[in-house]
Amino acid sequence: MRIPPPFWQCIRIATAAGLMLCIVPACKPAAKPAAPAKPVVPKTSIVASVSSNAVVANVSVFEQLMAPQGRDPFFPNSHRRDPVPVKGPAPGKPPPASEFVLKGIVGSANHRLALINEDILEVGEEGSVRVPGGHLRLQCLEIGEDYAVIKVEGEIQTKRLQLNKKGL
Repeated sequence: MRIPPPFWQCIRIATAAGLMLCIVPACKPAAKPAAPAKPVVPKTSIVASVSSNAVVANVSVFEQLMAPQGRDPFFPNSHRRDPVPVKGPAPGKPPPASEFVLKGIVGSANHRLALINEDILEVGEEGSVRVPGGHLRLQCLEIGEDYAVIKVEGEIQTKRLQLNKKGL
């Protein structure tokens, strides 16, 4: 069944009218404000900025919000409003370098890349590698067919990582 052409003509006219209603208001210039508002100086923290010999107070809206208290009315068993204990910085020694795992070696004999803990390094490259306790910087010194020699930042000795061939 073929739809007669007057129907499509009406659809085109309606579409054009709808687009015009959306586009024409957007083309109008923005209205100018009637008068500048007087600066309000609240008693809370104020950051004053001077521009053309007038003091304007900038106040953060977020400082005036109250902390959530009580239970969530929609999720009464939720603990997200409970106070969170503040954790101090962990007393510090870096995570052990024994956490490095050589997961793979790719590339040709002239240009090899080593995959160490989800990070790819080439010979001479220095990078930050993720370990379970944080990040450690290391430098890749040598890559062989089934091993990689690395130097961890802050340690004197180099480490040789062997590729585990059991899983291959």
